[in-house]
Parts: sequence; structure tokens; C-alpha cells
Amino acid sequence: MSMRRALFVLLSVLCFFPPAQAEFADRPVRLVVALPAGGSVDVVARILADRLRDGLGETVVVENRAGASGNIAAQSVATADADGYTLLFTTSAITSSTHLAATSFDPPKDLVAVTRVGLSPYVLVVRSESPITTLDDFVAKARSEPGTFSCSTYGVGSPPHLALEMLKQAAGLDIVHIPYRGFNQSYPDIRSGLLTCAMEVPANVAPFVKDGTLRALAVTTAMPMTLFAGVPTIASRFPNVVVEGWQGVFVPAATPQPIIDRLNAEFVKALRDPEVIQQLRKLGFEPIGDSSADADKIFRHDYVRFGATIESLKIR
Repeated sequence: MSMRRALFVLLSVLCFFPPAQAEFADRPVRLVVALPAGGSVDVVARILADRLRDGLGETVVVENRAGASGNIAAQSVATADADGYTLLFTTSAITSSTHLAATSFDPPKDLVAVTRVGLSPYVLVVRSESPITTLDDFVAKARSEPGTFSCSTYGVGSPPHLALEMLKQAAGLDIVHIPYRGFNQSYPDIRSGLLTCAMEVPANVAPFVKDGTLRALAVTTAMPMTLFAGVPTIASRFPNVVVEGWQGVFVPAATPQPIIDRLNAEFVKALRDPEVIQQLRKLGFEPIGDSSADADKIFRHDYVRFGATIESLKIR
């Protein structure tokens, strides 16, 4: 009787706990990208989708669902079946976007991070003809001419907008923020002098900094960035102004841990590949590939931090 009881307990345990390595089979995996096709984030998603296809042995379909600062894509994944077949590929904008508009989902409750993919700063740039050549010049001139500087970002409450507002607050500056739908729209206005500056993602401005049409004044990471060698950090003058952008992969919160672990392992494997590392660095991203637990911790920390910033600055 004791042997039967022991076998019953063992079988119950094996049935209760899922296998150590989750298997994928029979249907495609959807990677829902929160930005339009063709941008740097979309390119990274497609690079990783190709590698993930090899690792999982299943087709990985990239589906672009842009709009509402990434909330449309995030909501579609948050309400999807928690089986590992629907993944969200988004940016750190997810930590601020739902603080700005009413949504029917709550990112920290409805989503869990699989891994962060790439890290990048935001870059403060001016046109090359500007008399402003350094961050100190920028601060001094903005202070002397309050309300005359205008600076673009890709949206109200976006991470680069928050970085701009933090700089304004730390340095005591009066700068007009002008949101654009994308850098393609704001670039002509920077070049013409209609805009004083832009706070942008590296991939958008790097080619123009390289060809001399734009000048990079500072980056928003805690440490300098290889892609912008010699460009100081804002934190070197104002230590609290650190905003690090990242791209991340998420699944519905109820997804079983073995599935999350399997997905994490495949993404991390891809992000350790020398060719993928080189491709991401060319796009201005430093590969990360952290654990699900670490990625989720940073996601939740940033969500609280940026929510408090949005509230304190009354950004809407």
C-alpha cells in the first residue's frame, strides 16, 4: 500500500508540474511589434525573429501594430492566450504610455517581461550650423533666452520627452517641447532652424551626426556611449538626469514559467551571437539579454519612476 501511495504521489507531482523545457509545435509564434515597420526597433525585432525561428523550430511571424504610443500592441498581447505563442516586442515607452491615457489593461499586472533586448540613450542634438557646440553652451544660452528654445521628441510623455523635462527641471530651463510623429517629420525643421534641438533615439540621428549635418551635445545614459565617442552624458552635469531606453519582450502575465524560461533562453542565445551583437550595435543598441526576473524588476521600477515623474511635472 505504501508503494502504491508513493507512486500515486509521484505521478501527481509529475502531472502537476510542467516539463522543465516547454515545447513549441503546430502553429506560428506571433511577435507583435509596437512600432511601424521599417524603423530601427522593427529591424531588431525581425533580426531576432529569424533566430527565434531556428531555436523554437516554428515560424515566427512579425506583426506590426503601431499606435497609441505602443498601447494598441501591448493591450492585444496582454489579453491574448498565455501560451507563449503571442509575444510583445516594445520599447521602454511602455513604462510611461499608460500613465498618459486611460487603457483597459495595466502593464505591471497583465504583462511579464521575458528579457530586455537592447539598451540605448537618447541624444540631444542641434543642427551643425548652430552656435551651440557643447552642453554647457546649450544650458547657458537657454538660460539667457527663456522660452525661445524649442525641442522635438517623438511624443508627449515618451522617454525622450521625460529626459528633456528632467533636464529642464535640473538646469532651470524654459524650453518649449514640440512632439512630432517621428524624426522624419522633425528633421527638416531642425535643419531649417525652426526647431532648436531634438531629443532622439541614436539610430535616427547617428547618420546625420556622422555626415556633419547634426551635432550631438549629450546622451542620457549614466555612462558615455561608444557610438557617440566623445559626447558627454547629461549626468556629468546633472547627475539625476539619466534615462536609458530599452527594447523588451513581454508575454501575458499568466504565462507558465517554463514557457517564459524557454523563450528567455532562445532570446538570450540570439543576443549572444556575434553577428547579432554587431547588427544591434550598428543600429545604436547595446545588446542586453538579461533574465526574465531582472528584466521584469527594471520594467516595474521604471514604470513607477516615470509615473511619478509624469505626475510631478503634470505632463499630459
